[in-house]
Amino acid sequence: MAILAVRPCDSRSLLGLLLASLLSLAGCSSSHLETPQMQGSPAMVDDGGKQRLWVLSKQEEQRQIGVGSGGTHNTQYWRTDTFFHFQVQAFDPVAAKPLWQKRLITIGDPDADAKGAQPSRVIGSAVEAQLLGQDGALVWLLIGDAPFAVSAADGSIVADGDKLQQINPELKGLLPSEAKHYGFDHGLVLMAADARQFVVRGPELKAITWTPPAPPAEPEGKLQANGTHELVPSMPLGEVHARQVTLDGQWLGLYSEKEATEAGNDDWGRNLRYPYQVLDEGSLARRTFWRAKIVDAQRFDDKFQRLSELTPIAGAPVFLKGRFQTTGFSGQPLLLDSPASVLVWHSTRIDNAGHLALTRLGVDLKPLWDTELPLSETDSVRQIRTWPIAGNFVVVGELQSENAGVTSRVPQLVSIDLQSGKMSSCVLTEELAAN
Repeated sequence: MAILAVRPCDSRSLLGLLLASLLSLAGCSSSHLETPQMQGSPAMVDDGGKQRLWVLSKQEEQRQIGVGSGGTHNTQYWRTDTFFHFQVQAFDPVAAKPLWQKRLITIGDPDADAKGAQPSRVIGSAVEAQLLGQDGALVWLLIGDAPFAVSAADGSIVADGDKLQQINPELKGLLPSEAKHYGFDHGLVLMAADARQFVVRGPELKAITWTPPAPPAEPEGKLQANGTHELVPSMPLGEVHARQVTLDGQWLGLYSEKEATEAGNDDWGRNLRYPYQVLDEGSLARRTFWRAKIVDAQRFDDKFQRLSELTPIAGAPVFLKGRFQTTGFSGQPLLLDSPASVLVWHSTRIDNAGHLALTRLGVDLKPLWDTELPLSETDSVRQIRTWPIAGNFVVVGELQSENAGVTSRVPQLVSIDLQSGKMSSCVLTEELAAN
């Protein structure tokens, strides 16, 4: 057996060929790892005042296990065992570099270590994971229908479903078995199997009764002379681009000629009040900057302001599918200072070879910098997420490409210095695979 231990998996060895079954007992095996796949949306996590981008991933592993038949001819068989690893990885979002990775759980056939030539059952292929939110030093996430609280510092598991039930006897045997019954509201929200609703908050992980917050009020339109409120038009489906901004006290519109014509037809002031209802020509729109007068107007007894005399600004840059970066979910353009400026997203090309680009424009509408990103243009499927952090602008998106008829979408982390436009980036899945 000492000789076998030296080269346990050398199939070229005559001794190995003659004693295949003994070799399998010595642990002869091989393993193949697929490229990790991101799970859900990335999230920004506060680790003691430091911002970290967290990414959940799922990685398939196939292990080939040598199995001896034990028969007269000592035939060697290979069994395939399949496992799915779920891990969380933290990135420095400003430097666009990985910091650490933590494997959370592995799902596979619990009988996979049994002897025999039959492949193990494939368990976990349909399981998905998602980050829910942060509560203090804990980050809540779901893997399948199982909740986990992990440390914001290093991703180590602090609590799982079993521990929640130990701490909260009222939840014993009542954790929901479907992911749709979990949520987040400054803590883990869950609907127990008896339809009671709880939220788990704080480091003590105590469950308390949860009452859903009131839904946000419907937007209320302008008060009209007759005492009623104006009906607010519905938001259009799909992407909604911000194309109006007030910069240095001046109204600016970022429109194609056809869009500007419609925006200027503003007899009732609704294009000024509800800019999202102005025609959007989409990916083929060549947009430049327009100025307008904002004038007081009156129709019957109603007084309001409206746009008037839209005029293109001579020498202003033209952007393909140009639109302003907004602040969070408000839909309002993001205004930068030192110097006063705005960020404009635009496309480099109209076809699939095109990338997203970002330009910072000052009050004179001259570019302070213009940076092309390794990201494909957004659409109903490809979206980007953005965070302004410590003088940088952090973006997560995808680069789509086609090879031999196969479409791939590769997630990317990009960080742009807001003063210089200098970019740092990394391919998230490559970093996940490398670690």
